Amino acid sequence: MYRTRVTERRGYEVLASNLHRLVFERGTTLDEVARAAGITREQLDAICTGEIDPDLDVVYRIAQAVGVTGSELIAEPNYN
Repeated sequence: MYRTRVTERRGYEVLASNLHRLVFERGTTLDEVARAAGITREQLDAICTGEIDPDLDVVYRIAQAVGVTGSELIAEPNYN
């Protein structure tokens, strides 16, 4: 289900930033997102800090929990 630490260009930071923004915009909580995604809050926190690298299924479940696609959750923000 999980691989070891993220080695790419801090992709977890993009995921975490997008996730926190979406949680705020939707007025939900990280606990609710974790529950809806079928993971623990501790696992969600570890994903957001890069401690664990989730497989695509987990990314898609987190994305679904906040109402976006997996691609939207992991996309770099476009500030243009």
